[in-house]
Amino acid sequence: MRKIFATAVVLILAGLACSLPNPGGISGTLGSVKQTVGNALTEVPGIIAAAETQSALPASGTIRGNLIYPAEVLVAQRIVAFDTATMAKVAEVSTVQGQNTYQLSVPAGDYYVVAYTLDGKLSAGYSKAVPCGLSASCTDHSLIAVHVDSGALVENIDPQDWYAPAGAFPAAP
Repeated sequence: MRKIFATAVVLILAGLACSLPNPGGISGTLGSVKQTVGNALTEVPGIIAAAETQSALPASGTIRGNLIYPAEVLVAQRIVAFDTATMAKVAEVSTVQGQNTYQLSVPAGDYYVVAYTLDGKLSAGYSKAVPCGLSASCTDHSLIAVHVDSGALVENIDPQDWYAPAGAFPAAP
């Protein structure tokens, strides 16, 4: 990539230098090109380093899932992704009444996903009770870590465990 970038810079600068008025004839033009190219090439490592720094930023992935609410009306919810290591809120999205899906964009990493009523009083997690079927025999309400790779779409992450005991999930941030 560095060679391609440097070559492009040289060609652009050579074209610019040739288009400049030059009382010294062809040898003066060549001297201008040489000086301009030399100056530009000293800046190329800095430009490349800046591009590499930007590409080193964590790329994002997507978490998507389905929502429920144990009532006749599917209430508006706020869905939050928490970093599993720090329990810091990383991303959130709010839905409107009746909306039964959500989508979160997060940096690559591991997350717990919890849905809250908009007033923050009730919560539902993507817990082990969800794949168990949410029946009375599903007594493990511990949150499931969701791994997201860069560029990945992780689906069916359904924070639907509204039946966990109080305090089972993080308080609404």
